[in-house]
Amino acid sequence: MASFDTVDDFLRKTREAKRKQRPDIESLVEETFEDPHVIAITPDLGDQILHLTEEYGDEALRQIALFALGKWFAYHNAYIEELVEVDKIKEALSSTMDATRIGQCITMLETVGSFSGNDEWIAMVKQLAIGSVCDEYNRREDQGEADE
Repeated sequence: MASFDTVDDFLRKTREAKRKQRPDIESLVEETFEDPHVIAITPDLGDQILHLTEEYGDEALRQIALFALGKWFAYHNAYIEELVEVDKIKEALSSTMDATRIGQCITMLETVGSFSGNDEWIAMVKQLAIGSVCDEYNRREDQGEADE
């Protein structure tokens, strides 16, 4: 059993042990992350998605997927515009093909129904929208009174 003279000695030896393990761990996971088909998200995002799915059923997954694909589609379109502006037509056409595929995915997902949670999801989003609009209205009203 190892003995340590001080807390600093313990912490130093712990860091050394972790450093020695790191290459083994890196080689263990390296092959996984070389796979272009690996799907990975942060643990925090995974927890949020799990919470929303538990609360609102698979409708949450459908809405998140549509939202993410919509954002991805918008990024492609913005990038296509930049490519056209700098006369990179070949790259713009390639990106247009990708955007078209993303658009097709969106269209397909829009036609897929959920097993549960649709009404609850819509009610939750509706309440968030109403609250946001009311907050903005109140902010503008307060700002108008302050300007007077």
